[in-house]
Amino acid sequence: MQIYYVGNYAVPVIPKINLSTIAILEPAQKEDMPISGDWKFAWTEFWDKTDFQYQGIVKLNYDGALSGLMRFALYSNEDDTPYLLEILHLESVPQDKRLIDPIGRWLIWYAVKVAFSFCVIKEDEPLIQLDSTEKAIPYYSDIVGMRPIRWTTIAPGEDGYIFQFTLKTAKAFCERQTKSYGYPT
Repeated sequence: MQIYYVGNYAVPVIPKINLSTIAILEPAQKEDMPISGDWKFAWTEFWDKTDFQYQGIVKLNYDGALSGLMRFALYSNEDDTPYLLEILHLESVPQDKRLIDPIGRWLIWYAVKVAFSFCVIKEDEPLIQLDSTEKAIPYYSDIVGMRPIRWTTIAPGEDGYIFQFTLKTAKAFCERQTKSYGYPT
């Protein structure tokens, strides 16, 4: 199986300072990976570990500045038909450095579009899954609207929580996103 991104999008955002109301959501390149600074994840290491046959990394840029990154993987059954997309890592610049909102929701929206394009499932089956840190549980539950599943160990000594979208709840998320912020082009 080969990961095919679902394209580039100009997504509507709410600027905090600048006047532009559009950010660009697109596949990332190795040179986009932040090396240090405000980013907590080791994105250059993630890039090197990513199997681009089954995984991908997308970015959200605003006025030429990197605002967010998401790494994802598609899982396939025995006949190589994808059935689940897992968001492996999602990070945005720290709150005090953000120029726009929303960042994470547009990255998740992109993951849903990839899953819609590749995954074959029934409406009530899991389509998207992610493991959240304890600190981010309210974000995924209350703001994104993902279904909480159960506690899990996400790293040695660190508990987290599994969240999912079914096909039906993923469609509802995309509808809420575009109704709140507008339609990507």
